[in-house]
Amino acid sequence: MSLSRIAWPGSFRLRLAVLFGGLFLFSALLGALGLDRMLSDRMLQDQGETLHSLASNIAKAIGDNLHERHREVILLAQTPTYVRTPLDGPELRQSLERTKRAYRYYAWIGVTDTSGKIRSATGGMLEGQSAAKRPWFIHGQHAPFIGDIHQAVLLSKLMKSPTTGGEPLRFVDFASPIYDQAGKLRGVLATHALWDWVVETIRGRLPDNAGQSGLQAFIVDAGNNMLSPFEAVGRVKPPAPLTAGQSFRLGAWPDGGDYLYSEAQIQEEGLSWRVIIRQPRQQALAALNQLRTALMLLGLAASLLLMAAVYRLAAAFSRPLEQLAGIAERIGGGDEDTGWTVHTGTQELRQLSEAMRNMTSTLLTRKRELTDINASLERMVEERTEELREANVSLAHKATRLEQLARSDALTGLNNRMAAAEQLEREQLRFQRSGAAYSVLMLDIDHFKRVNDGHGHDAGDQVLRHVAALLRQSARATDFIARYGGEEFLLLLPGTGLDGAVLVAEKIRAAVEASEAPAVGRVTISAGAATIADEDASYDDAVRRADQALYRAKAGGRNRVES
Repeated sequence: MSLSRIAWPGSFRLRLAVLFGGLFLFSALLGALGLDRMLSDRMLQDQGETLHSLASNIAKAIGDNLHERHREVILLAQTPTYVRTPLDGPELRQSLERTKRAYRYYAWIGVTDTSGKIRSATGGMLEGQSAAKRPWFIHGQHAPFIGDIHQAVLLSKLMKSPTTGGEPLRFVDFASPIYDQAGKLRGVLATHALWDWVVETIRGRLPDNAGQSGLQAFIVDAGNNMLSPFEAVGRVKPPAPLTAGQSFRLGAWPDGGDYLYSEAQIQEEGLSWRVIIRQPRQQALAALNQLRTALMLLGLAASLLLMAAVYRLAAAFSRPLEQLAGIAERIGGGDEDTGWTVHTGTQELRQLSEAMRNMTSTLLTRKRELTDINASLERMVEERTEELREANVSLAHKATRLEQLARSDALTGLNNRMAAAEQLEREQLRFQRSGAAYSVLMLDIDHFKRVNDGHGHDAGDQVLRHVAALLRQSARATDFIARYGGEEFLLLLPGTGLDGAVLVAEKIRAAVEASEAPAVGRVTISAGAATIADEDASYDDAVRRADQALYRAKAGGRNRVES
């Protein structure tokens, strides 16, 4: 038996191997789908909790630092140096300098009297200048001159100058009232802490591979305004706060893109800041994608091994059958004396060999009878010939009907792309012979993916049928309509210039916009129009220009016609 017959796609051994391998692969895929869903939910939960833990750690670190600086300023204002010594004396100035050196993020520390004049400072505003217009004096509820104030002020602010590397210097201000031994207000101790400590606090708690994994940290105020990082201010719009009991969310951000994100509140009195940690969806689920690929490769490898084993097992059963097939072929070729020796240890195959030997003897006996019967059959064939002619006519009609079905779209009933190509070719030949111009319209349903995603594919099919019906109603009798692919339609307008094509497209666009599609309501279309030109080599040039105009219509806002 030749190798080509053994490996023939219809052979028993190959079919059995493919069957078992396919069944195993199918069952493996079903199991993988269930496992994939379970792992996806679990990994999403774990990654969301990781982001929440990271956001909580950063928020706690920032809150602790704020509280520490807050308390430091309050305690410093209560030391004897600030309670008893002159506000502009050297002892107090030395204390300010020591405090500034002790915390490297202090950009400026100063003391004002009750009139708002700076008496001592480490730098920036000079002694004797007025501090009445500093941001921590503007807000009346925080003004240090109110007699019943008893706690430090904590505000965030953005200084307009100077700048470093294009980014304005930003500070977090801390202030505390200074009272003398009798409890009378002497002045205010105020500090500018550079915003850099916030940046370094965040950077120090993000993992080393934060950049590669797409992790980003943001700080947002109570008005949902971006505070940090600076490059995100005015460019990144944060989402609404998470609901109570929700530690993370997977969804789209207002500035675009799908992210897995979590947030935590900075626990500091009088401050309503949120720390948000986000990671792109693709990178958040990267481990799941790698595991999914590994499982698919493992299942494929196991299927191939199983197919090889089944193929070898099936070969042991199929070889005797191939021997019987060879004997039968030789007898069929005229070698009626060939032997029936089959090498097999299977009782069933030996019985089959004996049965075929007896069958051959019987067939040779009846061969002569068949010769006589053949003559009779020839007469019957002549009688049936006329019937076959009539049947052929009927089959020709059916073939014509099948050809029509092959050129129509099953969902919408419109012509399909193959029919459109044939019609365009005919119209192109007519244009080359007579110079009769034609135009092409390409139409596309706007945001059709949203219909399928939001309402299901059944609703999408209803929308396609609805638009197809409107095309039939709005197009002219001489126009050719086809569903070109997906949610895209083509109209061929014979004898029509560009202006006429635009009018037809606008009529169709308005009809679709004014209608109500089943299940989804109002839908719109975008259209591109083009006319065949003398320099065009084929109808493809006009179709391509119409398609380009369609893309311009979609890029220009959709629900419009471009030519």
